[in-house]
Amino acid sequence: DFIPNRDAITELWKGLKGLGANFIGTTHMTFSAVAADPELMRQISSINKQDETGRWLATNLGIETVAPNMVKKHLGVKTRPFAPEEWGSVVREGAKILNENHWFPAATIIIGWPDETPDDVQYTIDMMSDFREMNFRGLVAPLLYQDFSEKNSMHFGNLNEAQFTLFWKCWENNLRVINDIIPIILRNKTYGPPMKVFMYGILKAGTWAIMRYLRGLCKDLFNGRTPDEIIDKYARSRSVSAPKIQTKKL
Repeated sequence: DFIPNRDAITELWKGLKGLGANFIGTTHMTFSAVAADPELMRQISSINKQDETGRWLATNLGIETVAPNMVKKHLGVKTRPFAPEEWGSVVREGAKILNENHWFPAATIIIGWPDETPDDVQYTIDMMSDFREMNFRGLVAPLLYQDFSEKNSMHFGNLNEAQFTLFWKCWENNLRVINDIIPIILRNKTYGPPMKVFMYGILKAGTWAIMRYLRGLCKDLFNGRTPDEIIDKYARSRSVSAPKIQTKKL
């Protein structure tokens, strides 16, 4: 039934912590598991004393898409124990729970599925707008769809307006979040001054270069139009919205 085994997981966390570790992290989680049992996140964060120390831990999660039609076709059991139609709300709720418990999500989405329509993309654009409103602290990496067949793979030159808007929204989010966490990095006593300066420079230069590239790409793809002209169309659309979670939590 894909419901997290809270007792087994918390016992594992306690056991590893008891061996002398400062904290216990994990490379990957799923939004469905987080949303299914918010108390589990609270307990493992408490074991790590994240609420006391203010330490944030990062973990990787896959969103891929929140369009119900695409979720049903492509995500398989990723949404369990929730229904595919609930995935958009599951992701939003999971992101909120993670942030409340000092976890920093590094999430992925996929752009350019072969059967993807602008309406499908709008679901995920709306999610990114909601992330902004909820002051989501996490990164969203937009990945271009890659297929075993090159002709079915997505390339930057094939992005339509909706797909470009989603790509831009992801990096707009990342730029906002990176600017927010730079002061945290500078206050971190783990890094010496030279490393702090290096990391600051890399983060600022990297995000500036990406946004500059996207501005140029937009002009190349859409007859000289700017990102603001393209994005405004989809920001106002709000043609779809995520369904509310109906499945009962633990």
